[in-house]
Amino acid sequence: VWISDLKLRAGYGTMGNSNAVSPTNQYTLYASALGHSVYDINGSNSSVVEGYYRSQIGNPDAKWETSITKNIGLDGSFFKNRLEIIVDLWQKDTKDLLVQLPLPATNGFQAQAPFVNSAQIVNRGVDVQAMTSGKVNGGSGIDYELTVNGSFLQNEISSIRKGLSYLESINPGFRGLKPIRNQLGRSLSAFYGYQVLGLFKNAAEVGSAPVQDGAAPGRFRYADVSGRDGKPDGKIDEYDRTYLGSPIPKFTGGLNLRIKYKNFEVNTYIYTSLGNKIFNQSRWFTDFYPSFTGAGISERVKDSWTPEHTDATIPLFENAGNFSTNNEASSFYIESGNYLRMQNLSFAYYCPEFVRRPLKAERLKFFIAANNLFTITNYNGLDPGVGGNTDTVFGVDVGNYPITRSLTAGISLGL
Repeated sequence: VWISDLKLRAGYGTMGNSNAVSPTNQYTLYASALGHSVYDINGSNSSVVEGYYRSQIGNPDAKWETSITKNIGLDGSFFKNRLEIIVDLWQKDTKDLLVQLPLPATNGFQAQAPFVNSAQIVNRGVDVQAMTSGKVNGGSGIDYELTVNGSFLQNEISSIRKGLSYLESINPGFRGLKPIRNQLGRSLSAFYGYQVLGLFKNAAEVGSAPVQDGAAPGRFRYADVSGRDGKPDGKIDEYDRTYLGSPIPKFTGGLNLRIKYKNFEVNTYIYTSLGNKIFNQSRWFTDFYPSFTGAGISERVKDSWTPEHTDATIPLFENAGNFSTNNEASSFYIESGNYLRMQNLSFAYYCPEFVRRPLKAERLKFFIAANNLFTITNYNGLDPGVGGNTDTVFGVDVGNYPITRSLTAGISLGL
């Protein structure tokens, strides 16, 4: 019988979360500042004293966020336990998300908006793990252990308070660009901006294209995606900003392999991430005229537009910044985040007993190990493993410090 063991699992759970709001929130609804809360105690204009003012609006109806997790899984062992497989299908619904919603201008500008339970996020996925071990060709003396795992993930903002299409309070900017929009129906930290069709080759192209601020030969040519009424209207404006991709990988996985032959052992771990995009903000510094005196620039600027080189991929190298160059988030900065990395590779030799005996050692091992040996990717930045500061702001590479490659060697002695 090829099935050794088979088990079906199911789970359901709910959990509260209050991390979205600072633990000291109840103490910080008021603040003091000379510009907002001063009092002339003696009426002489020389005895100003700081007081307190309402710096953030409270919300007595706020409650914890709630996460509901459901999963069904299968654990199986096959071929006399030589192969083990674990499969999980799961979904996590997080509702009553605490976010700050926009307030009418008539409310004033000094107090921050309150945290309100007003959004819902759905995460769903499939996790698979397979493990096998044994000997190669019976008496060859080669033992192996292999573990392969993979995760498929889908993330979506499934609900926002009626009347809103995205969360305005968490759509940050970087150097004047605003590439992130947490929008209904899209993933967290989704990228939004103008779709670049290419560069204007000449004045004739500028004249025949939709009206675009700052348009000129050698500058970006944006797509006329939409207008105030939802249809292309012959001009490029805020209505033409469109979805450019998600920073959340569709698949992540790894392979862990151990091979042993007599006293020799090899271990390796390989990791991959597929299906996500990266907003390469570092190109704002490297692919245009230097933004700062002495700033480094990329070799790519050699492919900048000139009247003689109109098929360029990099805009005109000019000391100017406007709507049609580097002042707006666009698909120019979007790159594939796919990569495969060998995170660890090690070789070891276990000394036989006649070597250990004079040392009275139970174990003596010599080893050499390399970390982050290589990465296969088409990403132009320093490292495709781009993270972020919060769950709603990530996938933007503002100049990440590159990972380090290391080589270590040593001796392990057990007495």
